[in-house]
Amino acid sequence: MANPRIEEVDDASDPDEMDLEAFDFAKPQGTLQSTVEDPSETHIQPDELQRILAAQQQPGGGLSNEARQKLHREQVEKTKSYQCIYPIYFDASRSREQGRRVSKEDAVQNPLAREIVEALQHIGTTRQIPLQVAFEPTKTHPKDWANPGRIRVLVKKDGKPANNKLANKAYLYKLIAEYLKSHPATQDTPLKMRFQGLPPPKDGKAPEPAIPRGFKMGTILPLHSPALTGGGVNDMSLQDMMQQMGGQLPAGMMPPAGGSNQKKIKVVRR
Repeated sequence: MANPRIEEVDDASDPDEMDLEAFDFAKPQGTLQSTVEDPSETHIQPDELQRILAAQQQPGGGLSNEARQKLHREQVEKTKSYQCIYPIYFDASRSREQGRRVSKEDAVQNPLAREIVEALQHIGTTRQIPLQVAFEPTKTHPKDWANPGRIRVLVKKDGKPANNKLANKAYLYKLIAEYLKSHPATQDTPLKMRFQGLPPPKDGKAPEPAIPRGFKMGTILPLHSPALTGGGVNDMSLQDMMQQMGGQLPAGMMPPAGGSNQKKIKVVRR
């Protein structure tokens, strides 16, 4: 079978990062601890995924706060040159202009960062590629604020492929897409990843998002998504968010009909 032609994706086109901590709206009740501040939860080798998830349940990881911060800074420095991957890159509900990076045929409904990590684990194991991966659960793409999670992967180093089995990001996207298509997200998928301080969902079921009219987001989201508090996005919280961002909505977030920031946003509940 002929190999598809792969076009390189310029790393310079990666969007500026956005952290959930930049928002002060619709956060889950309870204290959500940013897992990216714990080095044991930040830098993930594919075969360490289960250990990392188990470590999330251990408060502090046995390290002092100062030691955690030091290790975190070291990990950030080490992985800052890694290439970024966001769930939106594989989102079938998005156009290329809205953030999708793969072809429509390779895109899936409700891509989640946690599943992309599993895809990388699978790729690393089955293709024997020693991937270097960093998982940042609370980072978000500026066009996909409701679906947190960013993955950093070392694809190129000094302008050259880090592994001769992985020529470029476009090829890696293809491999990830194949895994996501064969492992579609379900309502139970968000339950795979829990956070300290985040209460378990009622009845053991992940809640469905309250989607404000004019907003585009998945119907299956991580439990720490700001869209899953049950209250949606109200006028006051939206104004607070806009104030923090210089008075403008993030790219990809449409204002309510009529163009007035003071108009009440209607929430469509499922």
